[in-house]
Amino acid sequence: MLAWVAVAASAAAIDTLLVRAEYHHRPLSVALFVESVLLWLVFTLIGALPSVLFERTVLRRRGLSSASIVRLFAWTVLPVVLHSCLDSYTSLGGNTSALRDWRPWVQSAGAVLALAAGAALVTRIVRRWSVERLSIVAVAAACACGLAISFHSDETPDELRASDAARPNVLCLVWDTTRAESLSLYGHPRATTPNLDQLAASAVTFTHARSASVYTLTSHLSMLTGVFPSHHGARMTRQRFHPLETPTIVRALREAGYRTGGFVGTDVLRAQSGISFAFETYDDRVDPWVTYTHAWALVHDLQSLAAGWLPALRQNGLPHWIQDFQRPAREVLDSAQRWIENGDPRPWFCFVNLYDVHWPYLPEPSAREKWVEPYDGIVDGYSLRGDRVATQKYQPQARDQQHLRELYEAELFELDSAVDRFLGAVDLQRTAVVLTSDHGEAFGEGGQYEHGNILECQTRVPLLVRPPGGVAPRRIDAPVSGVDVAPTLLALAGLAPASRMSGTSLLGELDPARAVLVEDRDHPDPRKIKLALYEGGWKLVREGLGTEQTWRLYDTSIDRVEEHDMAAARPEVLQRMRERLEALRGTWNASDERDMAKGEVGNTDALKALGYAEGVSESHERP
Repeated sequence: MLAWVAVAASAAAIDTLLVRAEYHHRPLSVALFVESVLLWLVFTLIGALPSVLFERTVLRRRGLSSASIVRLFAWTVLPVVLHSCLDSYTSLGGNTSALRDWRPWVQSAGAVLALAAGAALVTRIVRRWSVERLSIVAVAAACACGLAISFHSDETPDELRASDAARPNVLCLVWDTTRAESLSLYGHPRATTPNLDQLAASAVTFTHARSASVYTLTSHLSMLTGVFPSHHGARMTRQRFHPLETPTIVRALREAGYRTGGFVGTDVLRAQSGISFAFETYDDRVDPWVTYTHAWALVHDLQSLAAGWLPALRQNGLPHWIQDFQRPAREVLDSAQRWIENGDPRPWFCFVNLYDVHWPYLPEPSAREKWVEPYDGIVDGYSLRGDRVATQKYQPQARDQQHLRELYEAELFELDSAVDRFLGAVDLQRTAVVLTSDHGEAFGEGGQYEHGNILECQTRVPLLVRPPGGVAPRRIDAPVSGVDVAPTLLALAGLAPASRMSGTSLLGELDPARAVLVEDRDHPDPRKIKLALYEGGWKLVREGLGTEQTWRLYDTSIDRVEEHDMAAARPEVLQRMRERLEALRGTWNASDERDMAKGEVGNTDALKALGYAEGVSESHERP
């Protein structure tokens, strides 16, 4: 038994070190190593069978020796090593077309040979050791590595610790997936957000705010950089951006004496995308520690594969009962509050993403009882991805869509309460608040669900600005955009925006004739990429790239679900807006060719689990 523990602890220590190296921005946690050991014990038990068979049939040996322990370790880690090699060649949605090439298999064969050679070398070193001695040494070394080594450090240079006490704190709250029309603040007949209504009584409310994108990562990056997605470069099939080429506002705030903290509720905003750059603290752990290990990656894929055969494992579109790539607002806000109250005298910039109203729509019983009317249909909070709906290929009707909206509104009500509790602990006399969303959500409008398109319900978002101490309430109808968030946050801190920014500070005069752009570039299939330009009541839509482009024109004042294309009837408006769109994107040399190029997807498991995997197989075969 001690030998098995030694093998599991050794594998867990290596896995722990790899996780810490990748997630170096996170502080040390004993839970990572402990949970890893428990998972690796399972792998050790599984690896014992081929190990014993190999010992008895190939080596003709029985009994336990130091050499057999080393070989048990090799058999235990072999499937995880092979999975890690092959998994790097799969892409969004589980596309395995790259495995038809010879490279992944040569790499896997090389990994097997390296593992065998390493086991042989270690065997020569320890072959004279007793089983007990080897086990004790292995457990001690594993515990030392797993529990005592951390790559996390305070990255704040000493010269940045000086603070200007006169500067206000700045808080940016992003209610992920919140559509403006579902808020009582924006005219919804039910009081879905009473606390937000009270906050607006001392703030400026923007009634025509548009998200820069309809995908979480790209939209958040636009809010932090002040530029559009085709400028900062991130997209669903390239979940990376270069913070030195297109800096976020976080560095400027740090240089001005701010301490900076980011707290997010979704794995889509993981630090590896580059979004965490210049944050002193970036809290992006949304699932248990063990789910970040290489061992768990194999468990995840095996369970996802098995779900295709066993309905009981499908979890209504979610891959696991342990891992769902998101965490509730109360956990995110509690973490942010602890950071705010940590005693650091510097003014702070706190960036918070709250993911609660994103799919699936699963309000707590108390909110459900208040907001959701009796319903006996088959559609539940998992929407079209629910097992019953997907199995029957059922198309929701009006009552089903209303049920989804009620579930969503119940979650909004809960989120409103959680944010109010959090703001109650913040000194709002010294803190500026910007509250907005990264995109909206559809519940059957125009035949659309969730946020894979650019209908009004998917692009119109809430946006409030409250300076420290509050102001007389105002509602501003001028068109504004998610790219305006970055220069506004800087202005609230008394800083000037960077010249590269496409956005403008919302504290100054706004142009009522401004054209606002939305870039929906986050589709694996380039044929589904859309751009939208809003000008007055007109909306120009460009779909596709290159020679496959199509253009449509809508009057949003009377056609919110884009049923009537006015391009043929109003060619002069179409031409004017086409020229304006191309001129606007030309200011930062937006590249359609770059949009068509393959990228590095990165966090494929989270994307698939959260519903961003449509059209994958065909798109990754395209050049």
